[in-house]
Amino acid sequence: LCFTLQIYFDFAGYSDMAIGLARMMGFDLRENFNAPYISRSITEFWRRWHISLTTFIRDYLYKPLGGNRDGALRTALNLWICFLLSGLWHGASWNFIAWGAYYGLILALEASGGAKLLKKLPRLVQHLYTMALVTAGWLLFKFSDLYQLKLFVKTLAGRNGWLGLENLRSLN
Repeated sequence: LCFTLQIYFDFAGYSDMAIGLARMMGFDLRENFNAPYISRSITEFWRRWHISLTTFIRDYLYKPLGGNRDGALRTALNLWICFLLSGLWHGASWNFIAWGAYYGLILALEASGGAKLLKKLPRLVQHLYTMALVTAGWLLFKFSDLYQLKLFVKTLAGRNGWLGLENLRSLN
């Protein structure tokens, strides 16, 4: 949960500093983060998070691939491809590929009817769903070594001895 806050404050803070410095020099840059952690779906989250990158992906990858014009299956595939490539953009490491595939799959499921089901749920449940998936996704982003991620998740679940403290020391 703390990393969820840290990554937002880092990215949004850097973006706000760049926007402020640009304004001081007479340039007007768009907002790059629009309260993403109040989202009620992963689709909404990505409309609010790192807006410049997701706009670039939409305009230069998703739309040229066909966007949502060729049916639900093609839309789902296009979303998955775009986020898989977004993972590669973040770094040539398995954790980023897994991160991109993870979000691509969730977005594909939401585009294939999952969003309609989600909207039928209470707002609090929608928000909890989104934050649970986002927080889990940040674990893939944080741990470049997937074995360390496995140890961390086992520790969270209490499966590495008493509180798993011996494994936490190796994560620093």
